[in-house]
Formats: sequence, C-alpha cells, structure tokens
Amino acid sequence: MARAARAVLPVIVVDDGSTDETSAALAAEEGLVLVTLSRNRGKGAALRAGFGKAAELGFTHAITLDADGQHAAGALGDFALASRRRPEGVIVGVRDLEAAGAPASRRASNALSALWFRFETGLRLPDTQCGYRCYPLAATRALRVAAEGYAYELEVLVKAAWAGIPLEPLPVAVDYAAPTSRLSHFDPWRDLARVSWTHARLALAALCLPASLRRRQALAGQRARAGGPDAIVG
Repeated sequence: MARAARAVLPVIVVDDGSTDETSAALAAEEGLVLVTLSRNRGKGAALRAGFGKAAELGFTHAITLDADGQHAAGALGDFALASRRRPEGVIVGVRDLEAAGAPASRRASNALSALWFRFETGLRLPDTQCGYRCYPLAATRALRVAAEGYAYELEVLVKAAWAGIPLEPLPVAVDYAAPTSRLSHFDPWRDLARVSWTHARLALAALCLPASLRRRQALAGQRARAGGPDAIVG
C-alpha cells in the first residue's frame, strides 16, 4: 500500500469489514481515500465499492491490485500507459506462475479457468485470476455481473468479452516470497464452488445463446458515468 501511494496516482483503499485495527491504521495514512464496509462482503463487493468511489471522484479508470504484497507497485505506470493507449479496454495482468514458484494447485486452477474462459468467449487469455488490472469504469460498471466474491472478477472478464470490450494482456511480476503473499481469504470450498458455478452458468449461456443475445445480456447492467484520469483501487 505504501509503495502504491508513492506511484503518483490517487489511491483508494477498501477495508472489507476488518475486525482488527486496520481501519484505524489506514485512517492515519496520508494521501489515501478509505472506503470502509461495515462487514466482510467479499472481493466482488469490495471492488464494486472501490469502483463506485473512483467514479464518484471523477476518474475514468481504476487500477486494481491486491493488498497481499504479491503485486509490484512499480508496474502501476505500465498499466496507466496501457490504458491510455487503449482507453476502451480492460488491461489484464498476466503472471508467469511457474517461474514465480506458485503452488501447483494455483497453477492448475488458473489453467482450468483459462480453458473455460476460452470456451465461453473464444479468446485465449493465459491468466484469468490475476487481480492486477486496469478497468474502464463506465464500461465495467455498465456490465451485468451477478457473481460475488472472487468469481466477480471472472464474470467481469467474460461479460466484457461478450460486450466487445477489448481485453489487453500485460505481463506482470508476482512475488510469492512476500511475507503475506500466501495469506488469503479464499475459501477452497465456498469460493471454489462459486467460481465453478459461475463458469457453468457462463458456459451454458455461451453454448445456448447467439453472440447478439450474449452481448445484450452482458450490457443489461445499470449504466454509470465517470470522467477523469486514473485511480488505484486496492
């Protein structure tokens, strides 16, 4: 978080219902915009809240990164530049999990998700689970996304592809040696079930609906407006 705050871009931190001293510690930090959720509602709700605050403050794009220390804040500039080159697209971080020494279960999960993603969209994307991304806020918030928790990010990518929003991969480093890198609220039963159900629902729609109806379904969300430069959501 401190490294992100030094990246010149404004930083929005979402405290997803922490029960320790996190909120007090964040409130003491200068230069941060703090969004506090009253209870833990999962990653999807945290991202929605961060996107809403960024749009409220007048930003057009938000770069997201997790707070577990895996993501290099030095890449924020790369995301900002990529978003300026392709402002209508979602810039998707792509990690080399094998080179980074990621757990075998993480590599297998990501490979399977990428396979399903290709079936659902017809697109090759080697990393569908990286939280390091840059989103165009108006287009992203206009998508109809039902999934919650960790499955939210997955459905955003699929619905963006259906809606014709470009997905631009950007290679990023990942640090699994960071002290907090293996700390996660991912529940191997609950969250895996949500992700699996989301893939099943999207795959069925991809199989049964023509592209025009999938596009219409993807864009059935409530439209929102945003106007201004980039912000960081973490």
